[in-house]
Amino acid sequence: MKTVLTFDGRVNMRESFRKSRIVSFETITVLTLTLSLMGAGAAFAAAGGIPGPPHFVPPPPPCISTGLLAENGFENGGCYFCNVRNVGITSHTVGVEVRDQLNFIEGGTIPQPLAAGQGIIVSSCPPANQTSSDACVVTTDEGTTDALRDLAVVLQFSAPAGETEGKIFNSCASSRGLVNNP
Repeated sequence: MKTVLTFDGRVNMRESFRKSRIVSFETITVLTLTLSLMGAGAAFAAAGGIPGPPHFVPPPPPCISTGLLAENGFENGGCYFCNVRNVGITSHTVGVEVRDQLNFIEGGTIPQPLAAGQGIIVSSCPPANQTSSDACVVTTDEGTTDALRDLAVVLQFSAPAGETEGKIFNSCASSRGLVNNP
């Protein structure tokens, strides 16, 4: 038996074939775009992220820091005193920390207002018979070197006596947290 195709049958075959080609073209397009985007995502990740303006990370704020004042193996014990005085004419909110040579906080204050002409003293007393080196780090809420210029900072050690003065730095490292003394 021979099958005879009529004109209507051929038209239906052509439309069916065209639809299947369109469906497969759509499928290929979707797959290609998906794979391309996955590849682009991997490329962006390898290049450091999605292109665009760089994400701004502000530098650490300025501070006044003294040099390390070292006391070696003192027997009677002694204390570090960080003296901060506002010598300007404007009040500033000041944070004061006594930090060790590894940048851990041994003593400090929460930021507090310091009126013109006033001072604050923060102390830290290491255990006796311990070699110690500490520095005083002072910041202001304004976060500017102009505000820091109004402050005088001196770190002193009580016994034996020692002293060092602070200097303004445009950017200071954050502390590593509180020290864990035994």
